[in-house]
Amino acid sequence: MASRRHRLAYVVTNAARVFTYIPRIVVVWRSHDGAQSLSLLTWSSWVIANLTATAYGSLVMHDVFFTLVSLVNLVCCGTVTGIGARRRGLSPRLPRLSSRAPAR
Repeated sequence: MASRRHRLAYVVTNAARVFTYIPRIVVVWRSHDGAQSLSLLTWSSWVIANLTATAYGSLVMHDVFFTLVSLVNLVCCGTVTGIGARRRGLSPRLPRLSSRAPAR
């Protein structure tokens, strides 16, 4: 069983991770070049890793806390990846985000 210190370390580091996603989301959202600095391969791999962590926490560990932390990280990584894909026009269901104001 994990000690209280291990659990606290897990909480602190993963809570901090959530806040590190916010600046990245803003940068990708404001991108005017199709988010070329974003590696969709890397971020997609993190989405998959967080998806498997969420499934593992739920189905194997039966640990609600671990599962919720993994789920939040999954949502954040998925948000960055999804916005990046939209910026590049790779998402078939959603229109490409315009980096310019609409003409009047």
